[in-house]
Amino acid sequence: MAIIITETPPWVQIVLFPLSRMLKRIVHAKHLLIIWFILIVAACATLRTVPRQELEYLAAGGPARFFFASSGGSVEGYFARPRGDGPFPLVLLLHGHSIRGVGAKLLLPLAKFFTDEICFASLAISLPGYGDTDVPDGPMIVNTRQVVRDAMALAKEISWIDGKRVYLYGVSRGAVIAAAVLNEIDGVAGAVLRSGAYDLGRLYRETSSFWLRRMLNPNGDKQPKLFDLLPETTSWRVPILILHGAEDTLIPVNQAILLRDRLRAAGSVHRLIVFSGHGHRLPTRETREQALLFFREHAGPACNVASDS
Repeated sequence: MAIIITETPPWVQIVLFPLSRMLKRIVHAKHLLIIWFILIVAACATLRTVPRQELEYLAAGGPARFFFASSGGSVEGYFARPRGDGPFPLVLLLHGHSIRGVGAKLLLPLAKFFTDEICFASLAISLPGYGDTDVPDGPMIVNTRQVVRDAMALAKEISWIDGKRVYLYGVSRGAVIAAAVLNEIDGVAGAVLRSGAYDLGRLYRETSSFWLRRMLNPNGDKQPKLFDLLPETTSWRVPILILHGAEDTLIPVNQAILLRDRLRAAGSVHRLIVFSGHGHRLPTRETREQALLFFREHAGPACNVASDS
């Protein structure tokens, strides 16, 4: 099933568009990026850090920062817990690339949103090479997969987590990782894949981004060996929500369409939402709304658990 979202809400046109034009006249784009980065740092400065062994007794709210061992190093994570005793469904949030190396902090507003709105426990982790995660050098994809598996194993040890209702939410690079580990983690009940790539060889040939091509092929090999996740989709047995921008020039929308076609052929439950007029970065409100609909449809009630306490 494919849905194309074409309209922009009136209040966005009336308020945000003029404001955006005004800000662009007043402040240079470079300064806007600096301000954005400072706001993230300031917002995260008040986060508390808790020992890993105290996650079982974590108070409602958050997110709270912690570290856990994986791949021979230390991984940064953030947990947000809903009110109540649980057990709660869990959404694992996997971030995209950041030129400044910011990791899980990019997804903390989304973690809090899911915890507040639908009573999902939220776990965001900084993948190797990002945030304050520090693991020894090694094959990036191997280390990254191991970090995700160890994060999920840790989460399932916590009594207020429902280990049979685990959902993956990946953004860009994080969507690639989510798709890669989908068959490797027990208890995964669904996934949201946002602006992701699933056939990296084809992406390398078709992207217009020199930066992305270099990232995919850092050694400049004439025929780089890049993995293709599409054949693995035949064994996916959980619902998938695919979100992508129609005007994405970094990761073209045909990556989402290829995935949709494979899932359709396999008879898997899925939905493709294409955002007309948007590129790699998708509109926050609309993507959150689509994710909420997806989780409510497939995860069942969670806030009822919280309200009983």
